[in-house]
Amino acid sequence: MVAVFPASLAEIVKLVGKGDGIAGINEEIKLDYCLPELRDKPVIGKYLKRTKKTYWDVLEGIRPKLILDFKVENLHSSDELYSFAERIGAEVLLLDFLTVEDLVEGSRLIAEKTGGEFSKLGEFYERHLSRIAEVSESLEEKPKVVMLYRGINVVTGTNVISDAVEKAHAESLGKRLRTERKVYPLKKEDFIRRFNDADHIFLLTSILTSKEKLEEIRDVMLDSVEWRKVKAVDEGNVHIVGSALDRESFMRWSPRLIPGIYQIGRLVHGRDFPDWKKPEKELYSLCGVEE
Repeated sequence: MVAVFPASLAEIVKLVGKGDGIAGINEEIKLDYCLPELRDKPVIGKYLKRTKKTYWDVLEGIRPKLILDFKVENLHSSDELYSFAERIGAEVLLLDFLTVEDLVEGSRLIAEKTGGEFSKLGEFYERHLSRIAEVSESLEEKPKVVMLYRGINVVTGTNVISDAVEKAHAESLGKRLRTERKVYPLKKEDFIRRFNDADHIFLLTSILTSKEKLEEIRDVMLDSVEWRKVKAVDEGNVHIVGSALDRESFMRWSPRLIPGIYQIGRLVHGRDFPDWKKPEKELYSLCGVEE
């Protein structure tokens, strides 16, 4: 029996063939395109609509043997989780993905801990990362990219999404921010000063920020004299991509990030980079949600 808080880790559990062993989920998992079969599972936590809560009583009733979460403090502290797990005799596995390679190794570890099979997912990772590396080596230009989450919150170099940018043969400017935080908030004036040389800005949707809201933000940027001090805005290179849980979202700490790398590459390099539709279809086929 496994209890999983992040949807991204639940996707990995399913992809290593152990989705049927998930006994408790975070509420956000009910929105996950890849995980329709988990929507009726007991809810052990929630942070939708900015409300954060861990249902310790539900978790205790499930009495899982393994609890999966990220190291990032969210619903609870790691100390709280470890203390609870010790009391019920459960193992806790906390993961942190700084690079795409961390994602691969984390997936391998989840397969090991759950008794799953890593081979199909591992082959998917290896084949596409090899192809991505081959394409990247053929490119000369390395555009400068900034990823923004929920307004002017910069994806930093300690976030695996930043490494996905690098894998797509682009420079992730979020690495300029010397911080351990995965996402760092900036005021508009500070952002413009720090990142005026950005070639591309990516606005990321989330479960709290819709595409429609980001379209409004993008329109404000493109119509603003002040924002046009940023090269990406002045040249119209402001993209909206998904970091939510719908079918179109790939900027996530899960195997979805593989088509996400293709998506970044296609948007910044054009047809010099392969389209993301084929790896997208392949991944969803592995998930059993795509014909």
